Amino acid sequence: MSYAFPLTIQLVLPEGYRADSDFCRVLDTLRQYGFSGVELNSVHPDRIDPSDLKGFLAQFELKMTMFATGLTAKSWGLSLSTPDEEARERSAKRALDFIDFAHSMEAGMIVGFFKGGPEPDRISACRNFSDSLARIVPAAQEKRVAVLVEATNRYESAVANSLDDTHEIIAPFADNPYVKILPDTFHMNIEERDQFEALRKHFSLFDWIHISDNNRYFPGLGAIRFHELFAFLEKIGYRGGLAIEGKIEKDLVRDIQATMRYLKPLLEA
Repeated sequence: MSYAFPLTIQLVLPEGYRADSDFCRVLDTLRQYGFSGVELNSVHPDRIDPSDLKGFLAQFELKMTMFATGLTAKSWGLSLSTPDEEARERSAKRALDFIDFAHSMEAGMIVGFFKGGPEPDRISACRNFSDSLARIVPAAQEKRVAVLVEATNRYESAVANSLDDTHEIIAPFADNPYVKILPDTFHMNIEERDQFEALRKHFSLFDWIHISDNNRYFPGLGAIRFHELFAFLEKIGYRGGLAIEGKIEKDLVRDIQATMRYLKPLLEA
């Protein structure tokens, strides 16, 4: 099964993943649909044996493409933009641990919720985040781990809302191939006047896109016209990956089946 763009999905990794029959069923469903990999959230990434996880995913013809830091950040109160210097220092140190973990999995690292939540002083939040980013980028470059700064809407974060905002944040690292933008169709639906123009403008800064419908469910369960998006991406020569991310409407397997009934005809090469 061949798709125009490599297709992945964001999941939560259960602690006892090998014995979790529901999780194995999800992964087998992904294998059947020809997914390339998974982005993984984990409350305790430090408890994961990378070699075991790699071997487990390989049984389903999958690999971990990204460490999604959101669940860890929420669970442990981490923020790279908080005005609390002690908390920000702790968060930056954890980010270095996450980079080590991503390196061991030959994956990238997503910085979305980890950026920090809404703050009344947006300018200070952006400055704090930029300082934190400057601390972790050298380690990411050394380990060859891509750091993807996700553009998330203003109701979720004071930092990097539009693609323009995110570009401004990563501009000091313009010569560093390991610092990138992560567009997300749900957030773009809120923040961008013209999603296609924003993607065209920042085309050189991303090679990964989150696809989620306007209601935050999986593609095809809302109102975004993804066929237009995919046609546009092909037109501009995009060769990166797509990652499904969103809320669960019914259950995970049924939602994957529903979104693939919609996506498969649009993505088949």
